[in-house]
Amino acid sequence: MKVAWFDAEEWEKEYLEGKTSNLEIEFFSDSLTEETVEKAEGFDAVTVFVDSHINEKVLDSLEIDLVACRSTGYDHVDLEAAEENNITVCNVPQYGGSTVAEHTFGLILSLSRKIYEAIRKVDNGSFDHEGLRGFDLHGKKLGVIGTGAIGQNVIKIARGFGMDVVAYDPYGDESLEEELGFMYVSLEDLLDHSDVVSLHCPLTDENRHMLSSEEFELMEDTLLVNTARGALIDTEALIQALEDGSVSGAGLDVLEEECYVEEDIEVMGQLKDECDLELILEDHMLMERDDVLVTPHNAFNSREAMHRIADTTLENLRSKENRV
Repeated sequence: MKVAWFDAEEWEKEYLEGKTSNLEIEFFSDSLTEETVEKAEGFDAVTVFVDSHINEKVLDSLEIDLVACRSTGYDHVDLEAAEENNITVCNVPQYGGSTVAEHTFGLILSLSRKIYEAIRKVDNGSFDHEGLRGFDLHGKKLGVIGTGAIGQNVIKIARGFGMDVVAYDPYGDESLEEELGFMYVSLEDLLDHSDVVSLHCPLTDENRHMLSSEEFELMEDTLLVNTARGALIDTEALIQALEDGSVSGAGLDVLEEECYVEEDIEVMGQLKDECDLELILEDHMLMERDDVLVTPHNAFNSREAMHRIADTTLENLRSKENRV
C-alpha cells in the first residue's frame, strides 16, 4: 500500500522508521487541501491531521481507498462525499484519554489559582498578592459534559482533588456512576449547580452551540473549560456571560473559528472564504480578556499521545490493506 502522510512532522519520520513494513509511506509537511491534492496522485491511501480540509472537491480528485485521520475528530472530512466516492474514513479514538484530561485540569488550576496572573505579576517585578486570591477545588462541584474516555479521566482526577462530580451524557453508561463516584443529571441541573463545567463531547449537528444564552443563564459564577470543540459554545453568548458574571472565567483550548488572525489588521483582507470574520473578531475579544485563558488547540499534544496516534494510524492502514 502506498500512503501519502500529510501534515507530517520530522519526529514522525524518525519514530516510524522500521515500523512501516508492507507500507510505502511518503511524507508531506503540507496539509491536504484543494491546493495540494495533486501531491496525493498515485497513492492508495492518505493520512491527515486536523489542519487538512478534506472537502468534496478534494475527495472527488483522489483515487484512494482510505482517509486515515490522525485525530479523534473527523469533522474536517466530508463524510457524505467520502461515502459517494467509496472511500473509507477512520480515526484514532482513544489516544488522548489521559492527555486531554490532564490539560483540562491544567486550565482549571490556572483559573482557580490565578496562576497566569501570578506569573505575569512576577514578570513585571511585583511579588505582592493583590488580585491573586483563588479558591480550593476540594469540595467544589464539577460538571462533566460527555463521559467517554476523556471525560472519565477528568472525573477520576476530580475525585482525587476531593471534588463532587455530576455528569451529563445522553448516551451515558450508568454502571460508571458507582465505579467512578459521580451521578448523571440533566444538562440543566448540571449547569445550575456546578462550580466548574468542562466539555468532553464530540461536535455534531445536534449539539452545535449546546451552550448558548439560555444555558449560560442557568450558571452563576461558574468556571467553564472547553478542550473538545469550539462550536459547542456560542462565542457571542459566552462573551455576554463573562460580562454579566454568570461565567466567572473560561479556559479554552478550542475556539469556534480557528482561522486565527495575526495582530496586523492587513491580514483581514487575506482570509480564506471559509473563515468567519465575525467569529474571528469575537475570538480575539475572548483572548484579550483577563478572565479567559486560551491555549492553541494543544490539549492533545504530549509525546506519548503523539506516539499512540502514529501507532494506531499504522494499525488502521494495515487493517485496510489486509481487507483488500
